[in-house]
Amino acid sequence: MREVWLIRHGESLANIGGSTSTPREIPLTDVGLREADQLGEQLSVRPDLIVVSPYVRTQQTAEPTKLRFPDVPVAVLGVQEFTYLAVSKCRGTTQEERRPLVEGYWQRADPHYCDGDQAESFAEFLGRTERFVHELNEHDFSVAYIFTHEQFIKGLMWHAMRLGRAIDSTSMTEFDKFQRSFKIPNASITATKFDADKQFYFGSIDTIVV
Repeated sequence: MREVWLIRHGESLANIGGSTSTPREIPLTDVGLREADQLGEQLSVRPDLIVVSPYVRTQQTAEPTKLRFPDVPVAVLGVQEFTYLAVSKCRGTTQEERRPLVEGYWQRADPHYCDGDQAESFAEFLGRTERFVHELNEHDFSVAYIFTHEQFIKGLMWHAMRLGRAIDSTSMTEFDKFQRSFKIPNASITATKFDADKQFYFGSIDTIVV
């Protein structure tokens, strides 16, 4: 069994209700930067692999840990947040201002619907979680730190629980209920085990920063 630590990014501008441009460019707040520093200090187990998403907030979160373990290889993989709204519709808006669009997307319950530029469908998102599982398996490691996002972690959980289930409107609605049922805090660690059959076994969600 290999250890995979799924680490959600620190507090971001979007998390505190700020206006943002594109999902990729959302930065950490001052609080998020302090959380990143604390993660770098307290993640005491030396990993064999560090993975970051292409998004700024995960890369900022990972930076102190990368500096602590400078010889550990770093991979940029598709572990970014699920972006299901067209960026052109959301540029310069807050989470609260996007809420009607969010509710409309999930009420549509069409797993193959793509909202527009830089967005992906629900089916594409689940496909990305599955590709990550295969990509991760190609790396040689005993312990991996994955700096990622809340919905991606929940997507991996859903993939593990619903492996082989058809991707249809019912499963999309069920996932929406699942993702709304609990929170994964900023800068928290979801400890998992990853076996030779590419199966995840999820442990606790822990917060080590204060």
